[in-house]
Amino acid sequence: MTKVKLESSPYKGTRDFFPINSLINSVSGDLHFMERQQFIFSKIQETLTVYGFSQYENSVIESAESFKIKSGGDLAGLQMYDFIDKGGREICLRPELTLSLARMVADKFGQLRFPLRWYTIGNCFRYERPQKGRTREFYQAEVNIIGPKPGGADLEILILAVEIMRNLGAGAGDFKLMYNHRGVLDLWASENNWTEKVRAGIFKVLDDWFKLDAKERFDSLSKFVSSGEIQNIFQVATKSGPGWDKYADICQKFPEITLIQNVLEKKYPEFNIELSPAIIRGQAYYTGMIFEIFDTDGGNSRSLFGGGRFDDLLDLYGKNAPAVGFAPGLIPLNEFLIGHGFYPDFNEKGAGIEKTGLIPENEKCLENLFENIVPNLIGEGKKFDIDYEFDRSPRKRKESLLKRGCIEIVECYPE
Repeated sequence: MTKVKLESSPYKGTRDFFPINSLINSVSGDLHFMERQQFIFSKIQETLTVYGFSQYENSVIESAESFKIKSGGDLAGLQMYDFIDKGGREICLRPELTLSLARMVADKFGQLRFPLRWYTIGNCFRYERPQKGRTREFYQAEVNIIGPKPGGADLEILILAVEIMRNLGAGAGDFKLMYNHRGVLDLWASENNWTEKVRAGIFKVLDDWFKLDAKERFDSLSKFVSSGEIQNIFQVATKSGPGWDKYADICQKFPEITLIQNVLEKKYPEFNIELSPAIIRGQAYYTGMIFEIFDTDGGNSRSLFGGGRFDDLLDLYGKNAPAVGFAPGLIPLNEFLIGHGFYPDFNEKGAGIEKTGLIPENEKCLENLFENIVPNLIGEGKKFDIDYEFDRSPRKRKESLLKRGCIEIVECYPE
C-alpha cells in the first residue's frame, strides 16, 4: 500500500492555537497561543457576567439564503463559504454572528422573556485575502441587548465597552471611545438636500477622515459638493464653527445622546470619550447610536471594535424588536494587548496556568500518585503535569517540566 503524505499546515487564512509552553521556539507577537485567546475572552466574559448577561450558542452552519438577502454585495457573491449539502439545501459557514442571533430569537420569539441580555463567543468564516488583521476564520464575541428602545440600553452598551477594555488592563490614556448617531447623520444630510449618491460619497470621506490629510479630504469631497459645502463639512468633522453648531442642534433631537453625554462625562471623566461625526459604520444596518473604540497608539490606527443600535435586526424573519450591541474581535484586541504589554506572563505564578510537576520514580509509584497525590492537588485547585520518562535523570526530568510551565516540582515514590 502506497503511503500518502498529507499537508500538515492549516487551511489558508485559518490558524491552529497551541498551548503557550508547547513550542520550543515562538515569535513574541504570535497570536497562535490558546492562553491568549482564553485570556481575552475570559476577561470579556467576566465583565458580561457581572452585568447580568447570559451566554447562548448556535450552529456554525446556517442557511445561505438569509445571509445573501441581508448582506448582498461581496459577502454574498465572493466572500461566503456556501455550498449544497447532500439534501440539496444551500448552506454556509456563518460569516457573522448577528444574523444567527436574529434567526434564533425569531424562532422562539413568543416564548422568550424580553429584554434579552445575551452574548456568545464563536468563529466566523469569510473568503477574503488573508492579510494583517484579517483572516478567513476569525473569532469574536457578540454582545446584545434586545427589547429596550433607545436610551438606557445604548448607554449601558457603551459602559460595557469601556469596562471590557478596563478589564483587559487598559487605562484612561490607552484607548478612546468615539460615538455618533445614524439618525443625526441622516437628518444632517436631509437638511443639506444631498442625494443618496452624494450622501454616500460624503459619508465615505468622513469614515476615512482620520486616514486622510487635508488635501485628500478636500479633493475627495469636491467630487460631490461645492467648496462652500466642503467648508461646512470640515466644520462638522472638526467640531468648530457654525457648521458644527447646526450638527450639535440636531443631536439635541435625540435624548439618548444627551443621556450618554451626561452620564459618561461623570462616570469616566478621565477617559477619552467623545461624540464624533466621523463615526459612520454601516449605513444600511445601523439605525441609531453607533460607536468605535480606537487604540491611542499611533502605530495601530484600526478600530479595536464597535457597534451600535440596529432596530431592524429581526425584520428578515417577520418579527420586530429593538436591539443594540457590539462585537469585539480576537485579532485586533490581541494586537492591542501585545502593543501595550497587557498580557500576563503565563509562566509566572498567578497567571492562571501554573502547574505542579510530578516526577514518579518508576511505574510502581503511579498507584500512590493517582490514588493520593493527584486527588490532593485537584482538591487544592492545582493543575499538574507528569513526567513518565523513568530512564532519564531527575535533573533532566525537572528541567523538562519547568520548560512546560511547572512552577514547583514534586518527586513521587512508592508507599
